[in-house]
Amino acid sequence: MAAHEAESPDSRTAEHEKPRPAFGAPYVWVLAAIDGEQPDAVHRLLQYETVIGRGADAQIDVKDELVSKRHCLIRVEGSVCTIRDLGSRNGTRVNGRKMREETALRLRHLDEIQIGATRLFVLHGAFKRLTPQ
Repeated sequence: MAAHEAESPDSRTAEHEKPRPAFGAPYVWVLAAIDGEQPDAVHRLLQYETVIGRGADAQIDVKDELVSKRHCLIRVEGSVCTIRDLGSRNGTRVNGRKMREETALRLRHLDEIQIGATRLFVLHGAFKRLTPQ
């Protein structure tokens, strides 16, 4: 009887589930800071939508007085990543060009995002699944 009690339906289900891939797999999107208050910060984009801003309302908190609380939005959909300014006071620049408010722009590998005094490089790649040997 004790053997039956130890085996719960949850444990049996977990044994038969296939491991789930990481968010966005096999694509990886990373923002690497190159200037600003946190020049060594690296942020892997792990959600469908990521708000960059100042304070607790942002998933990526940029400690810069020129950055709005909800400055811009990054959206990841597999191999496509877009950025949209959320009506920030000082604007968002991509590769030196100021974005128009509420217009989404597709990001590419090595694009440069500037938010206030902070500059971020966009890094993108895809990985191959390893097969068990």
